[in-house]
Amino acid sequence: MKNIIYCFAYLITSISSSAWASGTIVLTIDEAMRLAELNSPRLSAAKFHELAANKSVDIAKSNYFPTLNFEAIDSTGFPASSSGTNVGGIMGSPYRSGFAAGFVAEQTIYDFGRTYYGVEASKSEVERSKQDTRVTTYEVKKLALQAFYECAYYRTQKDVWRDLSQESAVITNQAQKFVNIGQRSIVDRYLSRAQTEQAKTAQAFFATRLNESISELSVILGISNKSFSCPKLPNDLTPILNPASNLEASPLVSRAATETKVAEARLNQEKAGYYPKIVAVASAGGMASSRLVNKQDYSAGIGFVFPLLDLHTNGEVHRAQALALASQEELAAQKQNLGIMNAKYDQDIRSYQVRLKRLGLEFTLANKAFITAKKRYFSLEGELIDLREAFQNLARVESEIEDTRTKLLNAKGSKALLNGSQD
Repeated sequence: MKNIIYCFAYLITSISSSAWASGTIVLTIDEAMRLAELNSPRLSAAKFHELAANKSVDIAKSNYFPTLNFEAIDSTGFPASSSGTNVGGIMGSPYRSGFAAGFVAEQTIYDFGRTYYGVEASKSEVERSKQDTRVTTYEVKKLALQAFYECAYYRTQKDVWRDLSQESAVITNQAQKFVNIGQRSIVDRYLSRAQTEQAKTAQAFFATRLNESISELSVILGISNKSFSCPKLPNDLTPILNPASNLEASPLVSRAATETKVAEARLNQEKAGYYPKIVAVASAGGMASSRLVNKQDYSAGIGFVFPLLDLHTNGEVHRAQALALASQEELAAQKQNLGIMNAKYDQDIRSYQVRLKRLGLEFTLANKAFITAKKRYFSLEGELIDLREAFQNLARVESEIEDTRTKLLNAKGSKALLNGSQD
C-alpha cells in the first residue's frame, strides 16, 4: 500500500514539474506556499523526525514482550568469577564448570505501569514531533509569503514607474517643441529631461530588485528562476488565509500544549520507578560439567522486586516535576506572546487600512492636479514648475499606495499563518 502511495505522489510531482518546465508561469501566493512546503529540506527533516518518534513508541512497547538470547561461556581458574560477562541462566551459574551454551528468556510479567507510562510518554513525543512539523511548515510558508509579496511589490513598482516615465517622456517631448519654437525657456528642456530620467532611474531600480527577488524566491521554492514570473500585487488576500482565525489553533500554541503533555507523561513514567515489578527468567542449554550439585539442562524462576531506597529515581522524579511545571508556564507564556503578536498585527492592519483609504483620497486630488497642470502647460497657460510638482506628487502617492498595500497584505497573511490558517 505504501508503495502505491509513493508511486502516486511521484506521478503527481512529475506532472506538476512537467507543467512548470513547459514555460514561464505567473506565480500565485497559493502556489508559492505549496512549492515552498513541497521542496523544503527543513520540512523533510521534520518528517523524518516524526518517523523516528513513531519508532520510539515501538521501542517502548517492546517491554511488553519477552527477550530471548543465545549465550555461551567458557572459563577457567577460580570458580564463579566470570559474572562480569553478563551471561545469565544456567550458563552463568556458579555451579557450572568449563564450557556452557544455551538460551535465556526473560519476561516482565507485571511492572505496575512502568511500560504503560513509557508508551504514553513516547506517544506524546510523537504528537510533539507532529507539532514541530506544523511549526516548521508555518515558518516555511511565512518566509514564502513575505518573499512573494516583496517580489510582487517590486513588479508593481516597476510597472508604476514605467507608466510614469512614459508620461514624463510625453511632457519632455512637448517641452522640447515649445523650446524649439521659442515659447519656453531652455531650462524647461533640462528640467523635463531630468524628471524623465528620475522616473527611468526608479524603473530601473525596481526592475533590478525584481530580478534579485525572483532569484531569492526560486531558492525558497526550490524551482528555477526561469520557470516563473511575479504578478502584480493582488487586491485581496488569498481565501485559504483567514486573518480572523482563533489563536488557539496556532501551531505555536499547539506545540507548547503538547510539550506540557510530554512533561506530564515523563513525570508519570519516572514515578513508576517507585513501583515493584515481577519478572520471569528461564534458560535451557548444556555445560561441560557442574560442581557441588547435579547437572541440569534448564532453569526457571519468578522474581519480585520492590524498590525501598532509590535516590536516582527520586532525583529523576523531582526533575520531571520541575520540567512539568516549567512546561505549564511556557504554555502560558506562549499564549501571552501570541496575544501580543496578534495585537501588533491588528494594529498594523487597521493603520494600513486607514492609510490606504486616505491615500485613495490623495490620489484623486493628485491625479486631478496633474491632469489640470498638464493641460495648462500644453496650452501655454501654466508653468513647468507646476506640472513638475503635480507629477512628483502623483508619483509619490502611487508609490506609497503600493507600499501600503504590500504591508497590509503581508500583515494579514502573516497573522493568518500565525493562527494556523494554513492547515
